[in-house]
Order: sequence, then C-alpha cells, then structure tokens
Amino acid sequence: MDTKIAIASLGVPLPKYVKRFALPIVIFGFLLSGVLYVLFPELFLGPAQYVLLLLPITCIAFVIMYPFSVAAGKANEIDSNMHYYVTQMGALAMAQTSRKELFNILAHDKNYHLLREESQKIFLLMDTWNLSLADACRFIGARNPSIIFADFLDRLAHAVQSGEPIERFLESEQDVVMNDYDTMYRGAITTIDIVKEMFVSLIMSLIFLASFSAIMPIITGMNATNLMLISVFAFVMTDIAVIFFIKSKVPKDKIWQQLHIESVAKRNLKRSITISLAGCLVVIPIVGFISAPGVIKAAIVLTPLLYTGRIASKEEARIKRKDNNYPSFIRSLGSSAGARGGMVIEALKSLRAHDFGPLTTDINNLYSRLVSRINKLTSWDFFAVETGSNLIHRFSAMFVESTHLGAKAELVGDMIATNIHRIILLRKLRYQSASTMIGVFYGLTAGIGFTLYISLGVVELMQGMFESVEMPPGMSIGMILYTDINIEVLYTLITFIIISHSLLSAVMIRLVDGGNLLNGTTHFVLMVWIGAISAVVCKSTVTSLLGIG
Repeated sequence: MDTKIAIASLGVPLPKYVKRFALPIVIFGFLLSGVLYVLFPELFLGPAQYVLLLLPITCIAFVIMYPFSVAAGKANEIDSNMHYYVTQMGALAMAQTSRKELFNILAHDKNYHLLREESQKIFLLMDTWNLSLADACRFIGARNPSIIFADFLDRLAHAVQSGEPIERFLESEQDVVMNDYDTMYRGAITTIDIVKEMFVSLIMSLIFLASFSAIMPIITGMNATNLMLISVFAFVMTDIAVIFFIKSKVPKDKIWQQLHIESVAKRNLKRSITISLAGCLVVIPIVGFISAPGVIKAAIVLTPLLYTGRIASKEEARIKRKDNNYPSFIRSLGSSAGARGGMVIEALKSLRAHDFGPLTTDINNLYSRLVSRINKLTSWDFFAVETGSNLIHRFSAMFVESTHLGAKAELVGDMIATNIHRIILLRKLRYQSASTMIGVFYGLTAGIGFTLYISLGVVELMQGMFESVEMPPGMSIGMILYTDINIEVLYTLITFIIISHSLLSAVMIRLVDGGNLLNGTTHFVLMVWIGAISAVVCKSTVTSLLGIG
C-alpha cells in the first residue's frame, strides 16, 4: 500500500502523529529496556542481552506499521460495504437523481460509516469547491485505501467525462463491483482456511509445551505451577491473536438487523441470558455436593448456557430462511408494482395470496401498516425488525427510497434481487468454512484434555512411586526426582486451559460464521464437555493401566 495513503488514513497530520503517538512509544521502548537492565542485570548476560534490543525495535516497527494497519482496516470496512453502496447508487440513478444529490443522499446514510465520509467529501468538493464530479472522484480515489472503491471512482470519472449517462454506467457496474466483492469475499474465506490450518499447528505445539511443563518439574525441580501458568498464558494469547487476525480478515457482513428498535428475537435473547445465568448460579452450590473431577464440575456449571445458545441458534436459522426467501419477494413486488404504475400497497395486497415461507407473516404485517397510513419508512423499518435481517433492512430501504423518488419498481426489484442472491451464495461458502472449523476445534479441545491429563497421570504415578520408596541408610539412587508438586493446582490450571480455549474458539467460530456471538455459547459448552469427558476418560484409563491410587 502507498505510504501517502497509509498516512492519510490516520486522519491526523504526520508531524502530529510523530509527536503525540510515535515518539512517546519509541521513548517508552528505550526506557523500558534501560529500567529492566538496571533492575535485573543478572537476567541479561551473554546472548540474553539482545532481548533488551527487541523492545525498542518492536516499538519502532509498531509505529511504522500502525498507519498501514489502520489503512488496511479501513479498506476492509469499505470493501465490505461496496455491494450495498453500488446497489443503492444504481437504484437512485434509476430515479433520475442528479449527480450531486445522489452523493448527498449517500453522505447522509449512517449505515455506510467510512463510505459515508468519502461520499460527503465528494459532495463537498462538488458543492463547495465547484469541482466536477470526475475531478472529485479522482481526487478522493487517489487518497482512498480501498482498491475496489478507488477503481470504481476512476471508472465513474471516466464514464462521466466521456458523456455516458450515469444510470447506464451504474447499471453495468453492478456486475463489475459484485465480481470484485465476490473475489474479495472468496479470498477472505481462503485466508481463514489457511489460518485454521496454522492455528491447528500452533495448538499442537502448545499442547506439547503444556505436557513439557507438567513432566519436566519432576525431573529438573523447576516450579511446576509457574511453568503451567506460562502454558496457560501461551494458550490464551495465541487464541486472542488468532481472533484479532480473523476479525481483521473476515468481511463485515452482519446477519442480524442493526436498527435501534428492539425486536421479539432480541427480547427473547435477553430473557434467555437471564435464565441461563440464573441456572448457572443455581447449579454452583449443587456441584459442591457432587463427587466428580473439577473439570466435570466446571462443565456442569456452564451447561445452563446451552439455553441461550439454543435460542440464538433458532432465531438465526429463522433469519437465514427469510434471507433466502427475500429475493423472490422483492422481485415479485417490483414486477407487481411496475404493472400497477408503481403502487406498492396494491402490489403487496396481491402478493398476500402467495406463500413466501417464513416471510409471509411479516409481509402481511407490512401491508397492514401501510394500509393504516402509518409512516412509510417506519413501516418498512418495522418490517425489517420483524424479519431480524440486516440484509432485508438495507435492501428494503433502498427499494423504498428509490421508488419514492420515481424509479421503476420492476427494474429496482430485479437489480436488488440479483445482488442479494449473489450475497446469499457467498454467505453459504462462509457457513461451510465455519462448519469445517467446528469439527476441527472440537477435535483440538478433546486432544488438549486427553494429552494434558495423560501427562499429569504420568507425573502423579512417578510422584507416588518415589514418595513411597524407603532407601536404607547409606544408600542412594543415581537419579533424583523432585516430588514436591501440587497436582491439584496443575489439574485446576488445565481445567482453565480447557475452558478458556473453548470460549475463545467459540468466538472464532462466530466471527467466521458472521452470526450473533451468543450463538457461540452452544459451541463453548459442548467443547468444555468434550474436553472434560476426554480428560476424565483418559485419567481413568491411565489409573487402571498404571495403577495410580
């Protein structure tokens, strides 16, 4: 990425960035190295002294890479909204909206965030600075971090200068931008699949590290608790790092509607959270009377969270079904309204006789509101809230706005339906990637419980054997084993590893899937149970085979 674009993405002048952000961080890196050397000189002898150089070097690298990271994040957000942006532009252009007014409308749409800011800049350049649309587009495109958006602005500028009608250009751009969005989406999914393979390798390495932390203290005399705490820290930090990386790569394609109107689905979710947490609190004192390993008790305490996961999963499945039925509805609505001279209410009345699956009830409610002469936009907002779908909310708003401005309903409906269909196909690829990730993560959690409990079983065996040996006076063995290890603390730390890894893995699954994070509680609880059962089965097997008391 171009350095000038990266610096421009910061939103502050370069001298101000250096003075208020970069310089303090670099100074902190040097000061921290000096303080560590003064306080702990014995730790940094020989090759270890080079560790002190890594701190300022890391800080310098961070302040250099930070602008590029910010620019990449902004580019990802812009790319994730381009399909909405171009569809709305095409719909507005069909209403013969003027070029300046078109960008003014987009500049006031809060759903676009960064694209809204870029549209506002283009509008101001045209309105305040009297630049032509072509010059304004080229000016903004040259300073934008998104390649897809910059290329689109360049094509728009060329089309305007060559005299091509903007509505014809935007109609042809639907396929171009959707193809770019398709490529970006598939590339992100491929990246996630690669990250998944890398994550498996990292977790396998960390399992070996944790096993090493359990066994080595009995041979070397090192502090077993401290070593296991290092393993816990390594697991948590690795999971968090992968979460942030996945979050930066996945398309920002939200499934649930984002309106500030509480839907029945959201009320059900809030109620389920209260019920699940109350269930956990009720179970906590009960498990105190159960004779079971700590990891099983932890799984029992977390089990009531399954209720929240079930409610979230049920509502999300309903939203996905409505998304699948929406293209046929909006295309039929556009065709019917076009045949009736743009009368949407009459078209809805005729469509009530048709079955649109789970959308049918919501369509009937929408018709009732519109017939009652309730505010048109508010009626459609409540329609989106009842469906619970962000996709339906965004595209319905485009349909209503463009037809209100005079666009032909049949053309707008067909364009919206075509683009939605492509988005749904891409989402299905995303769901497939998430489903394969679920199986891999479940297996990893079982492997963590199984392997670490085997390691502790061996440690427990060796500890018991050598504690019971009584050597005659004057005799010794050639190998010293350190048996002063608190096994129960190690079991507790491994339980924490299983729970934390399960929680963070569930978050990863939901980030890849794109759904509500509360839906991940099902995966969280199931992974805890899988890890707990594999651990207990492993411990029982080791106990019977090795004769641990």
